[in-house]
Amino acid sequence: MTQRQISHDEPLPACRRGHAARHIHDARRHDAGGGHLVECACSQTRKHAELDGALAEWKRMHQIRTPRPRPPANVVQLGLRLGIGARR
Repeated sequence: MTQRQISHDEPLPACRRGHAARHIHDARRHDAGGGHLVECACSQTRKHAELDGALAEWKRMHQIRTPRPRPPANVVQLGLRLGIGARR
C-alpha cells in the first residue's frame, strides 16, 4: 500500500462545513503521482511534494486565516509611525 494517513500532535484545521481534515501521504515519487494531500468528506487538495504546500492550498480553499501571534502581556507596544518624506 502506498498511501497512509499521518497523525499530527495538533489537528489540521477543519473545512468550512466543519469536516475533520486528514493528512494523506502517497509514498510514490512526486513525478509518479505521489505526494502529500489534505482531504475531508467533501474536498481534497492536489498532491504536493511537501505538506506545507498542501496545507497552504487547504487554507486557501476553505478561507482559513491563521491568527497573528499576540505579544506577551508584559510587553508594551507603542504606536510609532515612520515619517517618510520631506516636511513642508
